[in-house]
This record gives sequence, structure tokens and C-alpha cells, in this order.
Amino acid sequence: MDTRFPFSPAEVAKVRTVQFGILSPDEIRQMSVVQIEHGETMERGKPKPAGLSDPRLGTIDRKMKCETCMANMAECPGHFGHLELAKPMFHIGFLKTVLAIMRCVCFNCSKILADEEDTRFKQALKIRNPKNRLKRIYDACKSKKKCSGGDDIDVQGQQDSEEPMKKSRGGCGAQQPNITIDGMKMVAEYKAPKKKSDEQEQLPEPVERKQILSAERVLSVLKRISDEDCLLLGLNPKYARPDWMILQVLPIPPPPVRPSVMMDTSSRSEDDLTHQLAMIIRHNENLRRQERNGAPAHIISEFAQLLQFHIATYFDNELPGQPRATQRSGRPIKSICSRLKAKEGRIRGNLMGKRVDFSARTVITPDPTINIDELGVPWSIALNLTYPETVTPYNIERLKELVEYGPHPPPGKTGAKYIIREDGQRLDLRYLKKSSDHHLELGYKAS
Repeated sequence: MDTRFPFSPAEVAKVRTVQFGILSPDEIRQMSVVQIEHGETMERGKPKPAGLSDPRLGTIDRKMKCETCMANMAECPGHFGHLELAKPMFHIGFLKTVLAIMRCVCFNCSKILADEEDTRFKQALKIRNPKNRLKRIYDACKSKKKCSGGDDIDVQGQQDSEEPMKKSRGGCGAQQPNITIDGMKMVAEYKAPKKKSDEQEQLPEPVERKQILSAERVLSVLKRISDEDCLLLGLNPKYARPDWMILQVLPIPPPPVRPSVMMDTSSRSEDDLTHQLAMIIRHNENLRRQERNGAPAHIISEFAQLLQFHIATYFDNELPGQPRATQRSGRPIKSICSRLKAKEGRIRGNLMGKRVDFSARTVITPDPTINIDELGVPWSIALNLTYPETVTPYNIERLKELVEYGPHPPPGKTGAKYIIREDGQRLDLRYLKKSSDHHLELGYKAS
């Protein structure tokens, strides 16, 4: 048994459920141990306070202790920090979902666009699976060009004042823009109405018909969505509000996730994620400085786009139609996404990949000299593969013979490679020269 973890009489907790959700900005701040302000990691040979290698985040140095939990390198798993973004930014992983939700709600009052009396909407509400429900509500809302409610309420009220009014979603009646994604930007475009009537006045000027939606503007729309509407859209507001899909605070992973490597005594080579985080911090600071200095809107917008690019490539550096973020050498940076996905990624490569003893792969070998239910195995493999067999009174003679042959048996014979004693001690027959060591007892294993 592992001596590091002695037996504990404490009752073992049972896992009842696993709940996935999106971290809210407040949760990110609460779980953080330090606000990161500097992109540098070291200062005069020591980790820089409030930098990317702050000792409170955890340690990757044998000689140093973590300042948060006072544990050493082996015991401390690392602790997250956080970076306050100068402006809200789109999270590239949630961009498609944000677009779907934006098309479902009113751009003006954030109520769901579909009419309560709409049969498609009624059917959508009956669907229990939240993901499918969002899809069906999206289908019911995407053709709506006007927020229901507004004018309709008056009309219904005039029809018959004694009759109770039809349940309306109480919308504002505003015209809806057509929202699309262009790279890492969101664009809202107002269509000009067909007939020249009073509606013309509601429209923004032709110049403003097409406008780029900043993450800030999208955030303000998503924030106004009520908890009831969130549930209809298939999101549980307790675990995943739509406005949390916009980044306002960036969690900074601890150094054990992105360890730096000592090249020699003086120089350290930083991990790709650390390099990318340093870029994000630098551009975030530039953006904040421009805002403080009161720079014109188009300059601020350019700086925001640059920060948006670095945040997007930090999560996924293989975005279609986007340039790659590179190291100084020109090598593309390995993003969080590429660490997890594909065959060599964390899931398939490390968690599901198995390395085992006593197994080998071979090409299926057709051979006229073997039976149809037999398999040809090359000698080199057959002699390498071992199978542990416990010594019993019935097989002791055969196993003694195999032990005598040892790891290099004569042609046409097989031998044993190890003797495993009852206390778990494994003797390698390649290095046992004395014949007294070849002694077998009942309960031993020959392998």
C-alpha cells in the first residue's frame, strides 16, 4: 500500500452529482488568490509580486513554498489568479451560443422575441432537454423582425375592453437588427423597410444601419435577460447566465499548469500559455491607458480588437480565417484548446490512453502450418510477453523447468523472466547468477 497516505477512519464522501456551469465574474474573483497586474514573471531573479509567477499562485521550485497554502511543490496543486479586463471581451468558445441567444431576445428590451400564442413557441416550451429547447425557441424567434408587444397591446385593448387581455410578453415593439458574426466581431444590421411610411422614422440613419457590436453592448443586452427567460432559453441562471459568457474577468491559471523550464542557471524558458498571458496583460494595460488618456473612439476600438485577438488565440489558436499568434521565432503558440483535443491531447492521449504490461500488437499472420484457431506470434514477441503464474503443487515441476531455462531459453522452448516472492519482491532472472536464488516455493509467482 502507498505509505504517503496512511489509513484514515474518516467516512468516505459519496459524489451525488457533477454540475457543470460557467464561472461568473464574481466567482472568478472569489476563487482567485491574487490580482495579476504585470506581464513579467521574474524581477531580479525572484518571482515578481502580482506578476505571472507570483508565489501565491503556487510553486514550481523545489526550494520554495506556496505562499497561499504553505505546501511544497509536490503537495500544492496551484491556485488561480485573475486579471480585470479593461473592457468586456467575447469568449471565442461561447460566441456561437451568444449569437443564438442574441437572435432570440429583443435588442432593445431583452425579452424573448417569440409571441406566446405562436404554436412553434408553445411546442418549444414543452421540450424538456434544455439544448433542444434553445434550438426550437431559436427557430421560433429568428424570423421575427419586431419585438412583440408594444403596439399589439393597445390594439387588443381596443378590441374589447371587458375581455381579459391576451397574455403578451410585454415587449417594446422595437425593430430588430440582423445580427451576424464576422471573424471575432459581431455586426448588427438594420434592414430598410419596403414601404415608405411612418416606420421610416424609427430607423437609425443609413450610416448607422450597419454597426459593429462591442462585447460591452452585447453584455448590456444579455444582462437584462430575466431569470425566467433564461430558463426558457435552456440556461439555468444559477449555474450559467448568458452574460457570464462575455469575459469581464480573465482567470489566470497557476504555474503548475504552465511550468517554466530552466535552460541553464541564468535563463528560463516560459511556457506558451505564460507567453500568451503576458501579451494579454500588456495589451490590456495599453487599452486601459488609452481610455484614461481620453483617446478617440476608433483608436480605443483598435486596441480592443488587438486584445480580443490575443484572448481568442489564448483559448484556441486554430480559428478559421484568423492569423496564428506566434512566438518570436515564428512558431505558432499551443493554445488551451490544442492541449485538450485531438489524439495526443489531454483527454485521448493522457486520460484514456493506457500503457500496460503483458500485451503486444502484431500483424495477423496467416500460416498453413498452424491451426485455424491459432495465432502466429513472432519468437521475439513470444519471449518478451510474460504471464504471472502462481506456484502450486501441480505446476511446480513445470515452473522449475521454465526458471532453469531463464530469460534466454534454448530454441523452441520458453522460459521465465522473473520470480515474484510472496512479499512482492521481484527477482530478475537475467541478473541472478547463483542457482540457489532460483529456488521456488508454493505461493511464489513465476512470470
